[in-house]
Amino acid sequence: MEPSVPIGCLWFLVIGFMFFAQHHVCDAYFVPAINVFVETMRKSKYKSLQRWGEEAVAGATICALGCNGPELFTNLISLYTGSDAGIGVVVGSEIFNLLIIVGAATLAAPALPLQIEKVPFARDVAFYALSIVMLYVALLDKMITWHECTTLLGAAAVYVAVVYFTTDIANCLGLNPAAATDAAAAPSSKKKAKMHGVEVDVEEIVHSRMVDGRNAGASTPWNMDITAHGIYAEPAEEKEGAKSDKPPKRGSIGFEFASADAMLGTVLKYKDLMEVVIMEMGVINLEFYHNFQHVTLKITVPDSDKRDELLRNIEHHSLGRPWIHGYDATVKGACEHLMHAMQSKEYGIGLKLSAIPEFIIDVLLKSTLFAVDVKDIKKEGRWPLCFLGAMFWLAVFSWMMLEIANEIHYNIPALPSSFLGITVCAIGTSFPNAVASIIMSQQNKPAAAIANALGSNVQNVFLAMALPWVIYSYQTGYQPINQNVAGITEGVFWMMATLILVVFFVLLPNTCTLSKCNGLVLLMVYVLYLVLTSGETFGWWPPLMK
Repeated sequence: MEPSVPIGCLWFLVIGFMFFAQHHVCDAYFVPAINVFVETMRKSKYKSLQRWGEEAVAGATICALGCNGPELFTNLISLYTGSDAGIGVVVGSEIFNLLIIVGAATLAAPALPLQIEKVPFARDVAFYALSIVMLYVALLDKMITWHECTTLLGAAAVYVAVVYFTTDIANCLGLNPAAATDAAAAPSSKKKAKMHGVEVDVEEIVHSRMVDGRNAGASTPWNMDITAHGIYAEPAEEKEGAKSDKPPKRGSIGFEFASADAMLGTVLKYKDLMEVVIMEMGVINLEFYHNFQHVTLKITVPDSDKRDELLRNIEHHSLGRPWIHGYDATVKGACEHLMHAMQSKEYGIGLKLSAIPEFIIDVLLKSTLFAVDVKDIKKEGRWPLCFLGAMFWLAVFSWMMLEIANEIHYNIPALPSSFLGITVCAIGTSFPNAVASIIMSQQNKPAAAIANALGSNVQNVFLAMALPWVIYSYQTGYQPINQNVAGITEGVFWMMATLILVVFFVLLPNTCTLSKCNGLVLLMVYVLYLVLTSGETFGWWPPLMK
C-alpha cells in the first residue's frame, strides 16, 4: 500500500487509544496489584519483609513500576522490534515531567510562592543529575554495554537505600528534626470515622499512576473527620403529582471534611458520586468523578445491618442519582457498565464517549484477568498473577503503540519514529501524570507533585531505561546494544538544561520556593523545546547538537 498522509493522520487516533489503554491497565490492574503487595508486606510478621511496605522503599522500587510502567515496557519492546521510539519515549517523558508537571503544579498551587521541601528536593536533584551524567556517558559511543546498564541498575538500589534512610540522615544532621515525630504520628491503617451515623473504616484511592506509585500504594488513610450528614444543597425540583415518598427536598449532597487536603477538596459532593459498588466482606466503594478526577472512597462496614443502613442513607441523601450495584470482574460487568453509561442521564457526553474505548479495553482485560482481579477482595491473594497479567497487557499495548508509530512514519515519512517517541508518545504516556499532579497541587499538595515528578524521573533512567537494557543484553549474550537514535543526545542535554533551570529558580531569593512567573517560564520552555525539535526534524534549521 502506498504511503498516505490522511491514513497517517487517522493512525494518530489509534495511538491515542493505545495511550488510554496503557493508562487503564495501570489504573485497573497493575497499580492495584502493587498496592496489595505493599499492604501484604506491611502486615508481615517479619521485619525484613515489612520494609518493603514502608512508603519510602515501596515508592522507590515496586511502586515505581506502576508509575513508569508504560515507559519501561515501551523501551523493552523497542529493543526487540528495532524501533527508535522506545528510548525517545523515556527521554521525552523526562523533559515533559520536569517542565510541564513542575510548571503546571506551580501555577495550580493555591498559595504562592510555592514552598519546596528542602531535604527531599536536594536528594532527588542530586540523584537526577547523577542519572543524567551516567546516561550521557553511557550513550557517548551510541552503544550500551553490559557494564554500563548494570551500573545504571545498581544505582537504582543505591537510590532506594538513600530514600529509605533520608529521614535518619536528615535527623542526624539536624536538617529535619520533626520528621521522625511526624512519621511516628502518621496513621498506618484505616481511619475510623462516622458516615450518616454509621461507624466505618475509610480509605481514599486516587486513580493515577503517579499519585499511587509515589505514595506506596493507591490506598492512603484519610486524616479527617466525617460528619453525620455533610452539607446541604438547593432543593431538588419536584414534579406535580409526585408521590410523597420521594427523597426530601433538602437532601444531604456530600460528606464534609475538616482537612482541605482531600483530593476532591473539603467536600465530596453527591453530584459527583456516579457509582456505589458493593464488594465482599462488608466493603463498599463509592466512585466519585469530577472533571478529570476519579477518586474511590473505600469504606468498610463489618456489620451487615449497619452496611444496609448506610446504603439506604446514601441512596436517600443522594436523591437516588448514583448507580448501586455489585462488582463483577467478568466481561458481563463490562457490558453492564457500558449499558448503564449509555442509558444514564447523569453521564455527560464526555463520559458516554469515553465509555466506548473503556469497554473495548475492559473486554480484553476482564476476559483474561477475571480470575486474578485483586479489586475483588476474595482474590487479593492472587496479586502476583494479577501483576504478571497486567505486565503482559502493558507489554502488548506498548508493542502496539510502537507499531502504530511505525505506521505513522511510513505514511508520513517526514515524521521519524524517534521524533514521534520523544514528543507524541512521551506526551501521551505522561499526560495522566500531569493531570494528577495538577489535581494534587490544587488540593494544597504542590510540593508532593513536584517530588513525584523528580522521583519518577530518577527511576525512569535507573529502571525504565536500565532494566530493559539488562534483560536484552543478557538474552543476547552480553552483546553491546546499539542506541544510535536521532535526537537522543540532544534530549539528554535538554534533561540537564531543564534540571539546571528548575534548580536556578529554586535558589533565587526566597530560597526553596517557586513563583507563578517560574511556572509560566517552565511551560514556555517546553513549548520552545517542541518548536526546536520539530524544526530540526523538518529541516527548518540545523540541529543544536550533532
